[in-house]
Amino acid sequence: MAEPSLNFVHQRIRPASKLVLFSLLAAVLMMLDNRYAPIHQAKSHIATALYPLQWLANKPWAAVQNGMGYLKNQHALNSQNQQLQADNARLQIQLQQQTAQIQALGGLAAVEKLQQAALPQALVAKIISTGKNPLTDKVIIDQGSRQGVRLGDPVTDAHGLVGQISSVQPFSAEVTLLTNSQTVVPAMVSRTGVRTLIYGRAGGVDLRYFPADASLQAQDLLVTSGLDSIYPAGIPIATVQEAQAGNGSPYYRVQLSPAAQSGSARFLLVVPQQNTVTAQAASDSPSAAP
Repeated sequence: MAEPSLNFVHQRIRPASKLVLFSLLAAVLMMLDNRYAPIHQAKSHIATALYPLQWLANKPWAAVQNGMGYLKNQHALNSQNQQLQADNARLQIQLQQQTAQIQALGGLAAVEKLQQAALPQALVAKIISTGKNPLTDKVIIDQGSRQGVRLGDPVTDAHGLVGQISSVQPFSAEVTLLTNSQTVVPAMVSRTGVRTLIYGRAGGVDLRYFPADASLQAQDLLVTSGLDSIYPAGIPIATVQEAQAGNGSPYYRVQLSPAAQSGSARFLLVVPQQNTVTAQAASDSPSAAP
């Protein structure tokens, strides 16, 4: 006689059977949902009860989305800020370049105007270097002996005397500035005609031996006297800022401000020496009849 089986493990439902079972269950629930109001109420209560769980379940994803949006916005803002800074720097450089060009054109126009009005024989030159040692009060210009520049020629800008040619090459020349300590220029007070000497010094000029019994006051203009064979008369040299007489000294204590703006000038005038101008004028005049 056969013994009863002791296998209590039930066989699992096959996947196909599961599909059929759940499909029938879904169809029944759909029919009940469309026809019975209590089903709607039950769904509402279940949805209300499950809302906190849905809210909590959505929070991590919302936080991830917000974080990604924040990082994306920060990256966009940083990129935009860098672009704006680059554009601002570029515009600043362009503005500075245009300002420098305008100033250069203004300086060139002023020098050319002075040349045409008062010094038609002068030569316009451009400063191309401050020399090997910027502390020696010398600059290099782009005109030389090929253009007619001679050793000793005076040099001015649109405002006054700058210095004197101290070295000449074929296509360039060295200018020793008025502020050089070795410079001495014959001068006179434009208001009174009293003659004197102007001495160069580092950063400025001095009037050392102006007699206390002569008239000198602030804002007096000192110009070249024209007594030597180098500097034409009437070129502005300096303006008196302060003049004090007395205190037992036979001379004024004077503070001067140079008329030329050699520190900012880019274009200069090389003025022929007086003896050169005189010789040229004599050679250009018609010879007398015998």
